[in-house]
Amino acid sequence: METIKNYDEFLNIIKSDIVVVIAKTKTCVVCKPLSEKLRIFMEDYPTIPAYQVYLEDVELFQGQQLVFTVPTILVFSQSKEILRESRFIDFEKIRRLFDLYLN
Repeated sequence: METIKNYDEFLNIIKSDIVVVIAKTKTCVVCKPLSEKLRIFMEDYPTIPAYQVYLEDVELFQGQQLVFTVPTILVFSQSKEILRESRFIDFEKIRRLFDLYLN
């Protein structure tokens, strides 16, 4: 999973057909295992790129995307947010969205 380094990079990334971004912090104890679970989950969808963003490194992201808690998983399609899952992540909901999108 690639790391987003600045907000402009994020804006370019989300122009894709579909992309997943996980927002997290370096001190979050839940974020690390959830990121690993997301990485394994995304192996079932090799055509969908997944990125991570550390809120400490890209402070503008938190305010612009209204991320109030971590971890937060955001799914974008052509620069529009189509799904947001925070704290308690429902991977089956994400799976259903991906399956609808890819079929």
